[in-house]
Amino acid sequence: MFKLRFPSGAIAALSFALCTAFAPARADDETGPPLSADVRMLIDVSGSMKQNDPGNLRRPALELVVQLLQDGDKAGVWTFGRYINMLVPHRPVTPAWRQDASRKAGDINSLGLFTNIGEALEKAAYDLDQADPGHRTSLILLTDGMVDIARDPERNRAEWRRIVDEVLPRLQNAGYTVHTIALSDNADTDLMNKLALGTDGIAAVAHSAEDLMKIFLRAFDRAAPAEQVPLNENRFVIDSSVEEFTALIFRKAGGGTAAALETRLIGPDDSGYSFDREDEDVNWYRADVYDLITVKRPLEGEWQVRADMDPDSRVTVVSDLNLRVKPLGNNIFRGDDMSLSLVLQEDGETITRAEFLRLLDIDVAVDQRQSANAWRLSLSSAVVPPADGIYSAELPYFNEEGRYDIKVQVDGKSFKREFSHTVVVREPFDVELEKQIDSGEPVYRLTVSANGQTLDREKTKVVARIKNPRGRSAIRPLSLTEVDSWEVSLQPDLDGVYQVALRISGIDKAGREFEFEPQPLSFAFPDGEDPFAAQPAAAPEPEVKPEPEAEAEPEPENVEPEPAPATQAGPAAAQTPAAPEPAAKWPLYVGLGVGNLLIIGLAFFAYRMIMGGKSEESLEDLEKAVAATEAEADDSLSAAAEVAAEPEPDPGPEAEMQMDEVAEAAVDEIDSDLADSLMAGDLDLASDASSEADIDTGESSSALDGLDMDDIDLDSAAKIEDIDDDGGFSLDDFDTSAADIAGDDSAGDDIAGGDDIDNNHADTNTADSDNPDDDKK
Repeated sequence: MFKLRFPSGAIAALSFALCTAFAPARADDETGPPLSADVRMLIDVSGSMKQNDPGNLRRPALELVVQLLQDGDKAGVWTFGRYINMLVPHRPVTPAWRQDASRKAGDINSLGLFTNIGEALEKAAYDLDQADPGHRTSLILLTDGMVDIARDPERNRAEWRRIVDEVLPRLQNAGYTVHTIALSDNADTDLMNKLALGTDGIAAVAHSAEDLMKIFLRAFDRAAPAEQVPLNENRFVIDSSVEEFTALIFRKAGGGTAAALETRLIGPDDSGYSFDREDEDVNWYRADVYDLITVKRPLEGEWQVRADMDPDSRVTVVSDLNLRVKPLGNNIFRGDDMSLSLVLQEDGETITRAEFLRLLDIDVAVDQRQSANAWRLSLSSAVVPPADGIYSAELPYFNEEGRYDIKVQVDGKSFKREFSHTVVVREPFDVELEKQIDSGEPVYRLTVSANGQTLDREKTKVVARIKNPRGRSAIRPLSLTEVDSWEVSLQPDLDGVYQVALRISGIDKAGREFEFEPQPLSFAFPDGEDPFAAQPAAAPEPEVKPEPEAEAEPEPENVEPEPAPATQAGPAAAQTPAAPEPAAKWPLYVGLGVGNLLIIGLAFFAYRMIMGGKSEESLEDLEKAVAATEAEADDSLSAAAEVAAEPEPDPGPEAEMQMDEVAEAAVDEIDSDLADSLMAGDLDLASDASSEADIDTGESSSALDGLDMDDIDLDSAAKIEDIDDDGGFSLDDFDTSAADIAGDDSAGDDIAGGDDIDNNHADTNTADSDNPDDDKK
């Protein structure tokens, strides 16, 4: 099994600002007093953690957060399996609280039987009806599993819906932010994304100890942002306003000997500080992957860190001189801008003195991870500083998916400050293609998930147009699932590349309409992982050609009969029993061609009769066309009989292929008419027939041009899915007759094989569609 995730595009197709889809949590204003942090950690202790966290890295991760919390913040720790336990009481942070939390972190285990996520959220948010306006409340949820409260799947599904429909809205209304950290790819990512994106939190998966520590730190930074100073080339500057600083130094893994890995601090007076040296003004906490050093009453000047240091290391300060940045979102949509506003404050008051502001150099850096994209902006280039002391700028750089690091550095000559933030740029919808094996057959599941949480999912339609390797297309609606995504199963029958175009339309919960087209995607069948891909004999054949047996007599024997015309018909018949076959094939081909012409004529005039609205004239035209076609058929059959009496040479395989191409060209002409009618809106897309229509897309500029989403009847499409015996989907299995779909399981096989395709279109509304004679033609 494999999964492919496809980025979306056509962001301009949205008809409203989806930036409101990420529900913002309650945030403080940059000019008012900062809000204290209220951090509540929920840690999974279910039995599966033995496999997904064998080293119990939850303990050092919790210890890191405990040490970073400031006095005056609030915090609490809950563990959950089947039952919920308040491991560390939710209280204001004090030295005694830290000591208690550090001790109880050692009690984290993996003995739980279930994963009761919903009740854990409710227990941790016990006071959401009495929110503290002086604190910013954040929940950090760490789990490796799915909603699991009982052995009954129905109870688990009901609990999932309760969390989404009841618990999450209450958290949103209370202004809580939920950060979710999954310790396994098997975790319920649908639920994790809903909780995080619905409250503008972080949603991440940790695959290693390093990942877990860094993600936990990111979540904590969003929950309890702290003042920072720049750390460049292992050096940082402390000014006279700093009362204390905390250096978090992550050590690089595998950096040499233990002595080389030991972290040391060098002060402005060249004094050295280490874990082994005791100092009343230094608190040094050492873990397996990091050092956390707090220095009170530090010396003013440049400090140096001697360590093999990871780039995520940082230095925070407690000072009366602060850089305040208006809170930024954690998630935005591709193409959206971000507004940046900041001030300098002294003793909680915004500095507006022009003589002070003129000394500032304020630089903004935006870097896209995993690419070379980088942007630089100066906010202090104006001759006259802002009168209110508020520096503002628009950041229009987020035109691709991914993570972006935003860094603001202020150089005041005698002091330096820094602000760091990471934002994740997403598409409004994620598209995922997953290959599965069902009863030995490959099935591709196409899933569309909404990243925004303000959509009315019941009123959102998702439609796919699948184009097979022959250039034939089908319109397929996606069904809404129990986890609020949209899915459809695709079961390809032909070797080659399939192309899929999607269109999404609906309204949000505020009643605003939208329409969005993700970027078209494609997949090849079979792929390299397909166990059946090695079966075709095309590869071994070239290896057989050099053998002597393949180069001997068979080739001349096949060539010699070709130049022998009818003058040698008698001897040829005596030598080879198959000689009479060439003469008998011509009447057969003529009969098939005439029969196909008759059906094409019937289909065309039946279609004109249905769509034209003038029944009487259409019937007369139809009768005349049938009579004329029958006359032509009689003449052609008579001529064919005369020709059959005369022996003719074998037309050979090339002539047979030409005859097949003529028949297919006639079929394609009807497919083109049907496609034009469908995309022009002349056909009723609410019918079963059009939902399964097999059409030729041609070379239109957009694969979905002319498709009216209001005409897509998802209910009727669901009925078609119910009739499909194998539960899958054949890209060629499209019959324009609802009756044939319901009663003839062989129609799809005819189309997949390339035969009798015209019958499927001719049977649009005729009583003769089930005639076995027509099927034989």
